[in-house]
Amino acid sequence: MGISIPTQRHPVQILTQTFQFNGGLETVGPAGNFINDPGRTSLTLLDVKMAPLTPGSPLRGLTRSQIIVQRETIILLYFGSEESRSSISRYPRCEPLMIYTPIAVCRGDFYVPAEANFRDFLNVMKAPLLPLVNARIFPFVNLPAPFPLEAELLLIGHEHVLFYHDA
Repeated sequence: MGISIPTQRHPVQILTQTFQFNGGLETVGPAGNFINDPGRTSLTLLDVKMAPLTPGSPLRGLTRSQIIVQRETIILLYFGSEESRSSISRYPRCEPLMIYTPIAVCRGDFYVPAEANFRDFLNVMKAPLLPLVNARIFPFVNLPAPFPLEAELLLIGHEHVLFYHDA
């Protein structure tokens, strides 16, 4: 018999540049540590409903029991449960920011390291998915399924931050 590693399932909604995913994110250990693990390049979603963001796409919404999403493609990730959101590490200081991504503008409080300044905090923060609290989301497209436009916590893909300014 092999060793059984306990996994957890967290309800999530994910937006990439081309798709919206709703499903259960499978993790080992605290969700915040798992999703930002430097050795991880993909995330496994279970019982997934997905739909393209492109209006008029010939591909319609579909469901799959399992989908692997490349982490670098994630622009916005929302955890549906308070327990999952509480597992996300936060820095000691907040900066109110407007953040622009390819699919939405996001306004909220961005946790930053104490030593980071406004101009270079993205260079200091190396996590692939960054926490934005008290978030308001302004999508550039009509989303195919409900996505929270206000969220206690939203994760933003580091590489998808096009630019930002103070809020």
